[in-house]
Amino acid sequence: MLLPFIIVLIIGTLYIVGVMLLRNSQELIILWGQEYTLETSSFTLIVGLIVAFILGYLLLAGLYWLITLPSKLKKRKLLKRQIVSQMGIKKGLVNMLEGHWAEGEKNLLENVSYSDNPLLNYLAAARASQMQEQYHKRDEYLKKASSFGEDAEIAVAVSQATMQFDIGQTEQARATLTHLREISPEHPFPNQLLAKVYAKQEDWKQLAELIPELLSTAKTPLQVEKYQSYMERAVKGLFETTSGKQDIPALELIWSKLPEDVKQAPYALQSYASALTNAGGGELAASLLEETLAKNSSREMYACYGHIKHHKPEAALKKAKAWEKRDGSDPALLLCLARLENQCGNQAASADYYESALTLVPDQQVYYEFAELLWAMGDEENSSRCTRQGLRYCVQGKARPFKRS
Repeated sequence: MLLPFIIVLIIGTLYIVGVMLLRNSQELIILWGQEYTLETSSFTLIVGLIVAFILGYLLLAGLYWLITLPSKLKKRKLLKRQIVSQMGIKKGLVNMLEGHWAEGEKNLLENVSYSDNPLLNYLAAARASQMQEQYHKRDEYLKKASSFGEDAEIAVAVSQATMQFDIGQTEQARATLTHLREISPEHPFPNQLLAKVYAKQEDWKQLAELIPELLSTAKTPLQVEKYQSYMERAVKGLFETTSGKQDIPALELIWSKLPEDVKQAPYALQSYASALTNAGGGELAASLLEETLAKNSSREMYACYGHIKHHKPEAALKKAKAWEKRDGSDPALLLCLARLENQCGNQAASADYYESALTLVPDQQVYYEFAELLWAMGDEENSSRCTRQGLRYCVQGKARPFKRS
């Protein structure tokens, strides 16, 4: 609504100025040297100058438009290709989500040179190649993507490590993650995936050293629980692999390097004690277990204590008897007492404990040990019955309380 008013105002102003110039117009004689003269009026001169200015402006504007036309056409063409490239990204991602990997890869690479962010095109194309098991093409796309600066190098390393791990290229993923940690130490992703890599490779030493760092950055209870489960696997794996070497100092060194909160965990104590026992350090394990069991009950530790070949089984049995007052109905403690009684040569008492333990919780190992004890006692009938019942339990998973006849 403002534009018509402005136009009317301009026309009115020009009309008034023109009328005033026309009424006050005077004759002018313009001398050009001594030979040429021009007779005109002031009105004609002013109007002529205005017309000349307008024509000059239009001429210059036209020349400017002609000069800049090629660049404008080029920009328009580039803009059109950028729009087509963006549509290609959208179409490519949709095809990938639908599982059309080849079509998605083609869409992503069309007009990639005109993309606003070619890094995304190449990373998505690498994923499409991965899903087609074309790993050579995947690596080519990742190499191209890494050429777009330092931030691109980090994004490429993250994507590459994930894809390598997903298809079982564990060693390559480890190398990529190690490189990523070097170029971006503060990045949270490498440690998280490295934990999975170490667990898969059963590199328990590296995993145990990494978990405290992960726990320090954990932000949710789920993350804490996940990392603690990794620590449990690492600790158990470390002690299991080292116990077979019969190297007690090595086991003690592993234990000394564990964080204090881990040392208090039942799984760590049980793993360490079992490893010491397997390595011939039963007395060291017994001392550790006795100190812990005097304060708290633990089925795993009861089992471990019963498997130790004690130098003084009578003293060990006496301590276990003290625990019986607290946990007399615990089948793990009853089984521990059965084994300790057997070590002391008290076969009848051992058989009673074995029978009580089997009554509470059937177990194939317990069936076997009890049958062997009964055979050693000369009770062949009950030994055969125990063996058959244990075999039935192994095959059918069903058991009933075993009572000696």
